[in-house]
Amino acid sequence: MRLRLITTSIRTRLLVAYVGIILIGFSGLTVLAGGQITAAVRADYSQRLQYEIRLIAQGTSQSIAAYIRGELTEAELTAIFKAYETQSGGTLALYSIGESPHSYGEYERPPVGSFFNMPEMETALRGETMLVERKNEEGEDTLYTASAIVLNRQVKGLIQLGVPSQNIQGLVLQRWAILGLSFVLVTSAALLAALWLSRSIIQPLFALRESAVRLSQGDFSHRVTVTWKDEIGEVAQAFNEMARQVQSMLEEQRAFASNTSHELRTPLTAIRLRTEALRNDPTLDETTARRYIEEIDDEVASLGNLVQDLTLLSRFDAGRAELGHDQIDFARLAGSLCQQLSPQAAEKHLELTLSPPEQPVLVNASLNHLTVVFRNLLDNAIKYTPDGGQISWRIQAGESGVYHTIQDTGSGIAPQHLPHIFERFYRADKARSRDIPGTGLGLALVKSVVEAYGGRITVESEGVGKGTTACVFWPHSATTPKNSG
Repeated sequence: MRLRLITTSIRTRLLVAYVGIILIGFSGLTVLAGGQITAAVRADYSQRLQYEIRLIAQGTSQSIAAYIRGELTEAELTAIFKAYETQSGGTLALYSIGESPHSYGEYERPPVGSFFNMPEMETALRGETMLVERKNEEGEDTLYTASAIVLNRQVKGLIQLGVPSQNIQGLVLQRWAILGLSFVLVTSAALLAALWLSRSIIQPLFALRESAVRLSQGDFSHRVTVTWKDEIGEVAQAFNEMARQVQSMLEEQRAFASNTSHELRTPLTAIRLRTEALRNDPTLDETTARRYIEEIDDEVASLGNLVQDLTLLSRFDAGRAELGHDQIDFARLAGSLCQQLSPQAAEKHLELTLSPPEQPVLVNASLNHLTVVFRNLLDNAIKYTPDGGQISWRIQAGESGVYHTIQDTGSGIAPQHLPHIFERFYRADKARSRDIPGTGLGLALVKSVVEAYGGRITVESEGVGKGTTACVFWPHSATTPKNSG
């Protein structure tokens, strides 16, 4: 037997859940409240009848005393009883105790020796009141209560009040009707709120779905309009950020592919022209041929450096670069690099100075990675500093790491170029000419290596012709990087 999965929308599931919770919860609360209201109505009605019979007994005692004194006629006494009866909504009965020479009209009942079947009468004899329910002479359910008639501080009789049970049932039904109407109104309001809530949740999801579809179709410029200040709004902002990063990544990949092909095509074209001349031109003299061979060798070396930089950069980007943990003395490394680059600086009559710390500064890193970082920075300073300029490298040890400041008096960087200098293949010179050797990968590679070890790098310049300052912070111990394994 195969089971077919029934798929429903989130909106339907939310509505079913909300409606179920509302109906079950409100129904339970209504039944609970109804039971309490019924008990409260009965208790209140019982207290009201007992209070009322006590008032009637007090008033009846005064009226009977006036009747005995001759101040009221039997008809007037009967009228008073009728008024009490109308006011209470029931029937009154007057029971005398012992022999009485007076008649109290139609409300008088014959003296009864025992109230065995009338507990309310026995309670009234003790000066208290209670409410009982039983059938009357016509077989109807009736509520009874009674109170004593006191004349001259003696109980001379009992007055009984009988009220149809349907009176209290009517009050209970009235309260239930009000409760039921409240249930309908509150449930309707809650259902409307559930509809609004589900709609407010689903509409942003529809917008996100539409944006995801457009993104899957290649429209990376589309953004979700964020109008919700809640978790869904945060998801929309995260989606927009993801789309922006994807778009930026694709644009960077396109630029990377274009720049890589350009950087590879140019030396390959030069090599091909030289090899064709060497192969097919019999008029080449030995000096020209040797020069062509040297140029081919230079281009091959340039291609080798480019491939090496691209390989190292891709490893850091993919998180596959293995960080070194050898102890390296920065002072010795800096001295070695300055010595290696001194010939290049001397060719341009540049003053290259190093200010190392007084004590050895040890860090855990790869010697190759450190060399890549600071050789690139020094090489850039030498290339972009005109003849007779100055380059200084200052190293300062801190508690958490080492601070390097490489400053030159070179051509500087225009403000509009500073945000882009760490991009791959970016050259600050507008023409990106090949007059200054390099591929434009140096600073991108430096940033990847430094950040992989948990450090940071900044490059500052006051403008064109005002020199450049590169500041590198290198921690004593490498932290777990986000982009390295």
